[in-house]
Amino acid sequence: MPRYDRSLSIAAAAVLLVAAPLVSWQLPEPNAAGIRTGHIHLIVPDIAEHLRIWKLLGGEEKRSGDLPLLAFPGVYVVLTAGQPAAPSSETAINHVGFSIRDYADYKAKLKAVGATFVFDSAENGQMIADLPGGVRLEFLADREQSAPIAFHHAHLSAVDGAALRDWYVRVFGAESSERRNLPSAVVPGGRVDFLPVRGNAPRPSKGAAIDHIGFEARDLKAFAQRLQGLGVALERGPTDVAAIHLANAFLSDPAGAYIEITEGLDDVR
Repeated sequence: MPRYDRSLSIAAAAVLLVAAPLVSWQLPEPNAAGIRTGHIHLIVPDIAEHLRIWKLLGGEEKRSGDLPLLAFPGVYVVLTAGQPAAPSSETAINHVGFSIRDYADYKAKLKAVGATFVFDSAENGQMIADLPGGVRLEFLADREQSAPIAFHHAHLSAVDGAALRDWYVRVFGAESSERRNLPSAVVPGGRVDFLPVRGNAPRPSKGAAIDHIGFEARDLKAFAQRLQGLGVALERGPTDVAAIHLANAFLSDPAGAYIEITEGLDDVR
């Protein structure tokens, strides 16, 4: 892994992807492909413990039908009970990142919940920590932002980060970019960054602590047709899930990151 200073289905029940600060928990307007940030889905051994952790970090409890979510500016977090097959740091979805206004405050919160610090630099305004159960998070200080915390990025591990970025640009209409000299794909609400991997590729994310990342589609059926035209196969869906007031579909990226595409998160209350 480079120096850090360079930096399951919603129907089952998991957090939404990369996002910039927004008013309350609202999602941004989609890009030309009809895509914006959506969610990240976590598998955790103790739902009650992680509910306390995510609420302490600033999550607001919301619902989409029968589905409970934790809302952050630009992102939703959904928790599913289970024993993760691996910590996120060993998978194609290495970690997710948030920007925070008060570095010391969030460091204290992480200590209070028993997080293990992997990197901690107040001077650089950056810390990385593993939550109980193996969910890795990164926090980047931004003293100028209005919200105490907001979603920032998802960091994927890949042998060829530039090629994987190009896949996200082609499939999701993301903007090709770089952050800290590493490939990055920007969608409304945030970005997907790519960590270089030396040696063997990481294991697929499905079943691990960060099971999948999610994008919200303006029109899921139309987006599924777009994927078909690109020769990108869905693993499941599109499916209307009445109980949670959402439609969803699933696929995996070429490096093994599991992805859910949803439609309906605008109606979360």
